[in-house]
Formats: sequence, C-alpha cells, structure tokens
Amino acid sequence: MKEPDSSTHAKQLMKTKKLYSLLLIIIIASLLTGCGARLATTSWPGISSPDGVVYAAYGTRIYAINGATGGLIWAYPSEPNNARTFFAAPVQSDGLVIAGDYRNTLVALDAASGAERWTFTGASGRWVASPFVVEDTILAPNADHNLYALDMNGNEKWRFATCQALWSQPYSDGETVYQASMDHNLYALDLHDGSLLWSLDLGGAVIYSPTVDEEGTLYVATLGNEVIAVNPEAGSVKWRVQLEHSLWTQPALAEGSLYLGDLDGNVYALSAADGAQRWSQDLGEVSVIGRPTVSGSSVVFATQKNGLFAMTFDGARQWVYPGVNGTLYNGPITSEDRLVVGVVGGDNLLVALEPSGALAWTFALPE
Repeated sequence: MKEPDSSTHAKQLMKTKKLYSLLLIIIIASLLTGCGARLATTSWPGISSPDGVVYAAYGTRIYAINGATGGLIWAYPSEPNNARTFFAAPVQSDGLVIAGDYRNTLVALDAASGAERWTFTGASGRWVASPFVVEDTILAPNADHNLYALDMNGNEKWRFATCQALWSQPYSDGETVYQASMDHNLYALDLHDGSLLWSLDLGGAVIYSPTVDEEGTLYVATLGNEVIAVNPEAGSVKWRVQLEHSLWTQPALAEGSLYLGDLDGNVYALSAADGAQRWSQDLGEVSVIGRPTVSGSSVVFATQKNGLFAMTFDGARQWVYPGVNGTLYNGPITSEDRLVVGVVGGDNLLVALEPSGALAWTFALPE
C-alpha cells in the first residue's frame, strides 16, 4: 500500500484540527453567549422521538412534529422569544415533554398541546444535556456542575456536584445513576438519595451518554480518543482502546459490536467483548460526527457535509443520502421506522428518510 505523502497527511491533520476546533467553538459559544442572543446560527437541533412524535429543540423554540407526515403539531413558546434558546433534545415521559434552555430554566410541557406545566429554575447554568427519566425521577445534568434529581412536578429531590460542567445525558437502571462529566470522571450514584457509590477517572472529557448492553456494561467514548468499557458494579475498566483520530461520538451497539466514526472520515466496528477491531472503512474526506443509529440491518452514520451513510454490520456500504443540503452535527434518530436527522444551515430543519434511504418528508422552520 502506498503511504500518503507528507503534504496529504498535513492537509488531513489540518482538516481534523479545524473541525474539532469548530465543534468546540460551537458548544462554548452556546454556553457563553448572553441571555438575549439568538443562537440559531451556532447550535444544532436536539431531536428525539419516543412515541411517534418528533420533538425538536432549536433556536428560540421547541417543536412537536408528526413523525409520519412531518406536519407541525405545536411549537413552544407560541411566539419566538429571543431571550430563550434551546439546544438539548427534549425528553417525553408521563405526558410531559421536558427540555432545558440556555438560561437556567428547565421546562415541562404538555405533550399533547405544548402548554407549559411547570418550570424549574434552581440551577445556575445552561442546560446543554438532555434529562433522563427513570420511574418517578427526572435526572437533569446542568453546566453548573450539578446533576439535579427532580420529581415529576419539578421539585428537587437531591443534587450531586461534580468538578466540571455536565454535557452528557445520564443513564439509570432503576437503582444506580451513571453520569459522565467534563471533569473526566464517570460517577455512579444511588438513585434514591444521590450518594456516591464510585467514580472512575476516564482520562478524558465525555460529551455523550454511555452506551449500555444487556449485562449493564457501560461503553464510553472520550475526547481523549478512547473507547472504554466499564464494569458497572465495581467501577473498573474492562478494556480500553485508543484510536488514532478525534472522536465526537457515542458508540452504537448491535450484534455484539460497537459502531462509531471519527473526524477523519473513518468508521469502525469494535468487539463489545474486548474492544478488538473487527473492521474499519474510510468514507473519504468527510467528518463522521455524533451518534450513529442502528436501523434494521444497517448502521447509519452522519457526516458533516456529505450526508448520511448506511453500512451493513459487516462494513459494506448500503446507501448514501447526500441531499440534506446543510451541515450535520449529530446522527439520526428513528421515528415510525424512519430515520430523522437535524440539519443546520439548510432549506429544512429536519429530513426524514425511509429505511432504504429514500426521502420521506422534510420539515422547515415556520415563517
């Protein structure tokens, strides 16, 4: 195999560093911009779809969209408010849609109408990560370094302080809460009172939530370019793999493999058992960003500029959809058996595809 010349290597390195810096600037700008500023040009849509409705948080509003047709159901607030901006994907539970803004307000909306049910203003920082709901508890991580546990009426139960901002959604199995932090640690807490069970230094900050298998093993990708498997009971490392290029991702798990991409355009399948590399593919001069999505027999990756790539579990390319006409900073979600991705700077905020990669519907921001 012919080795790349020094100029090619330098260009690739420069591209990776440039994009990595851009992503950091986007999030830092989102955290530091004043309360009155509109961040639609420096954030990307946070989207979720737990019940056939797609909830999208972007700019000054939260939208509920019909997952089958792409039609608007409601928007909150009814009129855009430039003093409030949203980023993290809303969470739906028990008839509520819960989302936080860039100020310090966590809001619960009626899932059917979008009417405001309650607000929580006890945090002092921005809501960058999505909350996680388990049983009757809302676990809400904030950039003020605290994880807040609330009841379903928005009353605080307990809080746990870390050493840096929380940008990662927590996970709970109903007994233990797992929260990754920008302080490089993964924390295990008692769900009922927030007491610390153990903490583990991962050696790098974590942006995304852990991926969890049926046995409870936690898989985390760090900004130190490592993928780490963690024993949930002991808080110990089962295995760790160092990859060559920058990671801005959460692994997807299917068929005993972890699937992820890097900012240099490579996608990988790693053994969930020991981290051994099963295959890798170079998608070309693209940056693979965010969480890939398992859809049927495919793993779908988002690239910053070249759209969506669907791969088989064995690493064969199935289809490519380049027609998003914008920039992708996160992977797609699934809704009504379709793939839905949020787009920045394009004609549409959301693009939905059939499992075959054919266009299903689009959603543009209301005038």
